[in-house]
Amino acid sequence: MEALQRHHQRKTRLRRSVLAMAALAVVLILTLAAAVFVTAWLYRNAHQWTLHSYQVREQILELTGQLQLAEMDARNYGLTGRDVAFQQYWRHIAAVDHDAAQLAEQVTDNPAQVAAAKQLVTAIAARRTQFERILGDYRTHGAEAAHADVVALVSQPDQPVRALAEAMLDREAALLAQREATSKRYGKRVTLVAAFALVGCLTLLLAALINSSFERRRRQRSELELERNAQHLQQALQEARRSSETLRRLSTLAELLQNCRDLDEAINVIERALPPLLPDVSGALALINASRNIVEARVHWGLRGSDLGGAIFAPDDCWALRRSQPHPGEDGHAAPVCPHLTQAGVTADHALCLPLNSQGQVLGVLSLCAPAMIEVDTRRLAMTAADQLALALANLQLQASLRTQSIRDPLTNLFNRRYLEASMPRELLRAERRQGGLSVLMFDLDHFKRYNDTQGHDAGDALLSAFGALLAQSCRGEDMPCRFGGEEFTLVLTDADHAKARERAEAIRKATAELVVHYRAGTLPPATVSIGVATYPEHGGTPEALLRMADQALYRAKQLGRNVVASASDLARTTNAQAAPATT
Repeated sequence: MEALQRHHQRKTRLRRSVLAMAALAVVLILTLAAAVFVTAWLYRNAHQWTLHSYQVREQILELTGQLQLAEMDARNYGLTGRDVAFQQYWRHIAAVDHDAAQLAEQVTDNPAQVAAAKQLVTAIAARRTQFERILGDYRTHGAEAAHADVVALVSQPDQPVRALAEAMLDREAALLAQREATSKRYGKRVTLVAAFALVGCLTLLLAALINSSFERRRRQRSELELERNAQHLQQALQEARRSSETLRRLSTLAELLQNCRDLDEAINVIERALPPLLPDVSGALALINASRNIVEARVHWGLRGSDLGGAIFAPDDCWALRRSQPHPGEDGHAAPVCPHLTQAGVTADHALCLPLNSQGQVLGVLSLCAPAMIEVDTRRLAMTAADQLALALANLQLQASLRTQSIRDPLTNLFNRRYLEASMPRELLRAERRQGGLSVLMFDLDHFKRYNDTQGHDAGDALLSAFGALLAQSCRGEDMPCRFGGEEFTLVLTDADHAKARERAEAIRKATAELVVHYRAGTLPPATVSIGVATYPEHGGTPEALLRMADQALYRAKQLGRNVVASASDLARTTNAQAAPATT
C-alpha cells in the first residue's frame, strides 16, 4: 500500500514539474515569437521606406532625363526640321508627363516633396512651352524663326527645372540616410532577438533532455505493464472485430431473408450465409413438411454436414422438436442423444439441436456437431441465427399463404378471375414476342343450377371441386386453369394454335362426361360441359376481345344443345351465312 502511495506521489511530482516546464516553455516561446514578430515588422517597415526613397530618386532622375531628351529633340527639329525628331519629341514629352504623375504619387507621404513636385511640374510646363514654340515657329515661319528660338533657349542663364530636381534629390538623400540608419538599427535588434530566441530554445532543449532522463526511468518500469495491457487490448480488439463481423453477417442474413420472395430463395441465402457464420462446427438445417410428419434437411455444411443432411426423420426423433427448446441445455451433459443423430452416426461428437420456433409454431431444427465441446459464444450465436431463421421462414410461409389466398379459388384450388385478368396481358405479350398462338377455353357446366337444386349445394361444390381437379390434370405446367365464377371456368393455353385448342377442349369434354364424382356413400349423376374456344390472333388481340369471343362461342355451344365444343371461327361463318341471303 505504501509503495503504491509513493509511486502515486512520484507520478504527481513528475506531472507537476512537467506541467510547470511546459507552461514556462509556452510563455517563453510566445514571448520570443512576439519579439521576433515585432522587430521583424519594424525592420521590414524601415526597409520598405528605404526602398521607397530609392524609387523616388530614380523617378526624379528618369523625369529629368526624359525632359533633356525632349529638349534635344526640339532643338534638333528647330535646326534640321527632320520629322523623326518631331515624332521623338512627342514620345519623350509623353514619358515626361507620365513620370511627373508617378513622382507626384510617390511623394504624397512628404509635404515638402509634394510642394517641390508641384513647382517642378510648373517649371516643366514653362520649359515645354518654349520647346513647342520652336516646333510651331518652324512649321509656321520657317527655319530662321526656329533657329532664333533655339538660340534664345540655349542662352538662358538659369534652368529652374534642374535646380528643383537637385533640391528634391538632396531632400530624398537625407531621408534615405535617415531611413538606412533606422533599418540597420532594427536589423541589429532582429539579430539580438533571434540570438536570444536561440539561447532560449537551447535552454528548453536542455531542460527537455534532463526531464527525458527521468521519464526514461519511469518508462522502463512501466513498459512491462504496458506490454501486458497491449496484449489484453489486442485480444479485446480481435474479439471486438470478430463480434463486429458476426453482427454484420447476422444483419446481412436478416436483410437478405427479409427480401426473399419464396422458400427456395431463402434456402439459397441460408446455404451461403450459415457456413461462414458458424465455421467451427458442422451443421444442417432441416424443415418440417406441410403434413408435419417428416423432417428433411435442406442445407448442410462442414465435415459431418453430409451425415446430418442425409437423414430424414420424424419430428419425435429430435428432443429439441419435442421440447421446443435447445437440446442439450447449457448444463445438460447427461442429456440423451437425439435418435436422428444416432441414425446419422454422429453420436461421438458434441451435438446441439436448436428448434426453429416462431409464433407458437415449430418450423424445423438447426443441428450442429463438433469434435470438441461447442463454445458458449458459438452456442449463443447459433441460437441468435436460429431465431432469425425461424422468423424469416415463418414470414415466408405467411406470405405464401396470403399469396395463394389472393390468387387461388378456395374450392377448386384453381387460379381465380383476378389472377386471370392480371396475367392475360403478360401472356399476350409473350405470344406476340414469340410469334406463337394463345388460346382461351371457356367452360360452363350444363344445367348446374338444376343439378344444384336437385342434389344440394354440397353436391354442387363436390362437382365443382372434381371438375377443377380434372381441369388441372388436363393442363401443362405453363397453362393457366382458372375458375371464372360460379360454374364457369377458363383455361388459357400458351403456344397452342386453334386446332390444338379444339382438340384439348374435346378431350376435356369427353373426360367430363366420364367423370365419376364420389359424394358421401355414393356417386353423383354424370355431368356435361359446354366449351367455347377463341385463339390469338385470329379472334382478338386483347384480353377483353379474346374472353368476349370465347364467351360468345360458349353461348353458341349452349345454343347447339350443350355438351358441345364451339369455336369463335364458327361464329364468323354463321354470321357470314346469315348475311349472304340479305345481300341477294
